[in-house]
Amino acid sequence: MNLSIHSLIYRAAKLTVKSVLLTAVCLSSVWAEQAPNDFAFLQYANSNVEKIQKRKGEAHQFLLSTPKRISNTLNIEDAVFLAGERTDLLLKIDQLGSSQQAFYFYQALLLKQGEILYQCEQRACGSSNYWANKIFNESKLYGRDSEQYYLAGRLKSEGKNYFLSVYVVKNGRKQQYIYLRYIPEIKQALARDIVDDNKDRYQLKTWQTGVLFKDSQLKENDIAFIQQSLKEDQALKLWVLSYAALSSKQSASQLLNASQIQLKGFSEGIVDKLKVDSRRVMQKNIGPFADKPSDFSGSTWFKLYLLK
Repeated sequence: MNLSIHSLIYRAAKLTVKSVLLTAVCLSSVWAEQAPNDFAFLQYANSNVEKIQKRKGEAHQFLLSTPKRISNTLNIEDAVFLAGERTDLLLKIDQLGSSQQAFYFYQALLLKQGEILYQCEQRACGSSNYWANKIFNESKLYGRDSEQYYLAGRLKSEGKNYFLSVYVVKNGRKQQYIYLRYIPEIKQALARDIVDDNKDRYQLKTWQTGVLFKDSQLKENDIAFIQQSLKEDQALKLWVLSYAALSSKQSASQLLNASQIQLKGFSEGIVDKLKVDSRRVMQKNIGPFADKPSDFSGSTWFKLYLLK
């Protein structure tokens, strides 16, 4: 009799535990479905969330340059520090997506709804090891230097302003990941001043590494920036380089002559638009002795540098 009573109590206890566990599972499913996805507007379509972290602080760092190691010390030339609640997302790209497509998605998003303050592609981003283990502290991001991308900038969505950075990479296991970091810009007047200053410095760095032009037409904002840079630094000069595509129908000498003619006309037009001393516009004819830009079908092109 006692045995049967104990048996009944044991069975009742098991049923109670099962009921509690089932209820917990159901509730967790409901909570997961009802939890607000406040980052949906930032998520690349062909990706799944692996990790979410939220952190509050006074100085969240967002890089506006490529991290480099100098004398065994990690060097970051440009960065901005913002206060508030930062959200970090680790997204895994599925088989339908790719790291390059994800990069293009975020690039287009920032260009359409905000501005890009810094970007780099592949080896120009430096060592993937630095990004994974020193910047984001996420080992899954350690991959190939030739298959990584980084973007940082401002984004406006539904009346709110955000500052964000995006790192995309294919890791050593050939898995593709996105590390997304963003923070609302609330009462960040000082930080915005810093960002604007960094933006000008980044733009100058871009011109120091060369800006490609597939024709001789400069936009008004390009002209304005060159004018401002030349005015602020009297040691700066604008270098205009002219190139010509290799052709089986023309000799190297003929191609050099063709690019020289294009160079002369382009340089004279620039001097006229900039209204500067012609001695501050330097000319260099490269002709066919350089690789043709990808996705370019023209016969001549130019590259402009701001250098001392």
